[in-house]
Amino acid sequence: MKRRRTHKIYAIHKITSKMEIEKRRKLCAALLLMQNSYLTALLMLRKQNQRRRKMEASKRGLLQREFEGFECKLGREIVDEDSVLYGRVLRISPDQFNIILEKVRPFIQEKKSPFRNSITSEERLKVTLFYLSTGRMPFRQTKPTYIPTITKILKETIPVLYNVLNEEYLPFPTSADEWKQIASDFYDIWGYPNCIGAIDGKHCKTRPMPSNGEPSMMLMVIVDAKYRFVYVNVATDAKIGDASVWLHSDLRYSLDDYSIHVPSPSALPRSNRVSPYTLVSDEAFPLTEYNMKPYLRKNLTESQQHFNYMLSRSRRVVENAFAILASRFRVIFKPIKSAPISFSKIVLTCFCLYNFLREESIRSNNHSDVIPNVELERIVEENFVEHVVDHRTVKSTGLGPQTRDGLREYFSEFHLDFEN
Repeated sequence: MKRRRTHKIYAIHKITSKMEIEKRRKLCAALLLMQNSYLTALLMLRKQNQRRRKMEASKRGLLQREFEGFECKLGREIVDEDSVLYGRVLRISPDQFNIILEKVRPFIQEKKSPFRNSITSEERLKVTLFYLSTGRMPFRQTKPTYIPTITKILKETIPVLYNVLNEEYLPFPTSADEWKQIASDFYDIWGYPNCIGAIDGKHCKTRPMPSNGEPSMMLMVIVDAKYRFVYVNVATDAKIGDASVWLHSDLRYSLDDYSIHVPSPSALPRSNRVSPYTLVSDEAFPLTEYNMKPYLRKNLTESQQHFNYMLSRSRRVVENAFAILASRFRVIFKPIKSAPISFSKIVLTCFCLYNFLREESIRSNNHSDVIPNVELERIVEENFVEHVVDHRTVKSTGLGPQTRDGLREYFSEFHLDFEN
């Protein structure tokens, strides 16, 4: 009896132990489940905290850009109400800025984002004009975090400026009436008849860095009587001169085959003498039927000296135009390690902006941007290099000498009229 009772107690104890083990297992499973849920919840909470911190940092960044970013920092250097300060920094008046802004706004306006405020069109245009006028990034102490944003703005805005302004402010004359209007302005302002432009070429003294792939820059231009650029050719070969660029330019071939509708020869004002329409240039260019250059400065007669004076007086417009360009857009003459876009496109955009400002000056009858004679030579000498003329490439051809002699005799006849 005693042994059976002991066996019974042992069986009950064994059953009880199994139940406790099972309870412990369930308890451990429940504890593990709770622990996993806690870890999962903790992980989710951490992610939420990280997301909240990012949002707060983004908001702080927005506030920082609003108060310390583009608009505020530019505002410290540009005072909108002060047109003098505005012109010194951006080389443009507030009214002119608004005209350009209305033209480019549809193409540079960024879409708004729910996470950040977009940079406004005004800020983007100010940054671009600041870069073109000074040749450096905006702000005196540009933060490294701003540089990618500024570079992106320049890459997007400079081509838009060129595309919008090119057709209206840098058009090449394509009809005889347009060429005649240029010739009429030259005669009315400078007293030189049948002149369709002053042509010249310049090498920039301060050149882009070789890392750009464009080691130097040569500008070949034609300017009308009101200092506006009519034709622009940007070459990047340091070893070529004015005559070489001219001999290989599309303009020279177009003049040779009469494909740009230059008017036929016509009578000179107050005279029955017929003369072709010509350009005026310096000694670096060839003397041809459509291009006049001065007589060599050796043993000149009085009539030859007077012809040289009249031609140089008219050709001065291209020197003045170069000087205005050099004083207004410093980006052309600054060494650039990495331009945001093609340097040729930057230069052409500057020419478009220059012509726009000249048109506005003519419209408002304000010629304060014209460089005085005292400063003209200094500005040109500081920014451009004059190359030695290679006389092997500038020989006179065709009816060039005959046309020049005819103009010399014409000026001799009306010497008294043009002295004043």
